Amino acid sequence: MDWQELDRELEQGKIAPVYLFYGNESYLLERALKTLQEKLVPGEVAAFDYQELDGRELTAGTIVLVAATLPALAPRRLVVVKDPAPEILQAGAGELLAYLENPAPTTCLILAVNGSIDKRLKLVRLIQQTGRVVEFLPLKAADLEKWLQREAREEGYILPPAAARALVQASGGDLRLAMNELYKVMTFTGQPGTITPADVEVLVPAAAAQTTIFQLVDALGNRNAALAISSLRRLLEKGEAPLGILAMLARQLRLIYQYHLAADKRALAARLGVRPFVVQKVAAQARNFSLSAAARALEELLKVDTGIKTGQGGAGSLLEKAIWTIIKGEH
Repeated sequence: MDWQELDRELEQGKIAPVYLFYGNESYLLERALKTLQEKLVPGEVAAFDYQELDGRELTAGTIVLVAATLPALAPRRLVVVKDPAPEILQAGAGELLAYLENPAPTTCLILAVNGSIDKRLKLVRLIQQTGRVVEFLPLKAADLEKWLQREAREEGYILPPAAARALVQASGGDLRLAMNELYKVMTFTGQPGTITPADVEVLVPAAAAQTTIFQLVDALGNRNAALAISSLRRLLEKGEAPLGILAMLARQLRLIYQYHLAADKRALAARLGVRPFVVQKVAAQARNFSLSAAARALEELLKVDTGIKTGQGGAGSLLEKAIWTIIKGEH
């Protein structure tokens, strides 16, 4: 199911005992987590019956133990396991599979994965039977415009199509960034009324200003084709050097490749000379690229490097083709 179907079920008070959330639209995923928290463990009850855990540091047994704990004050506990370790998802540890066959009715357990999943896994099939598997995909441009218009309307503002389109362009199609820009514009106008394209231009002088190479790199690592291509185009419109963009993309894929090869992933930051938060992001993106997929991706970028330097095509078209091939290829 998608996030819209989930919204409808939650509005009707239908809450499953277990969920698997996955996808590249983190804003929508976090919004769903917040909605479930408000419904199940509101206010002070959350201190007793809400747990958010880093799945990378948990065993299947620990997840089961936490999920089986009885609530203290609320009718049901809410347990959120973010980024469960790949071995838990892929191997489907026996004790967790046993729990998923008959999940505790006093707990709502959510496994939240940043990126794609293999729907053939036994764990995924089990959750489809006893709970809900929910995909969070980025909004298309037209849907994002409607989203922004609705959000503005709820705050008492009118956001005409042209202004909504300007915000979407300024954010590169990223929902979180678009929402940030909308709030900025509403604050700037000072009071409810009509937001004009001119208001947007005052705060976002150039749509490309918000699009950075890091946004493009993240979009590639998260297999978000629409955002990656739009970010690339805006960077090129700004005059960014194609070979510089290529170098940053290759760097990120090399980090993913090295992450898969590393025996001691905890020491990877020091060995590569990068900050720990960089490795955390790479770890999440490594779930979207197997070792062989990362290797193939690097080969695609090498073709682009050769193509640009030997004049085999326009830099923009070569980069776009490579990005599309990498994101739509096998994981």
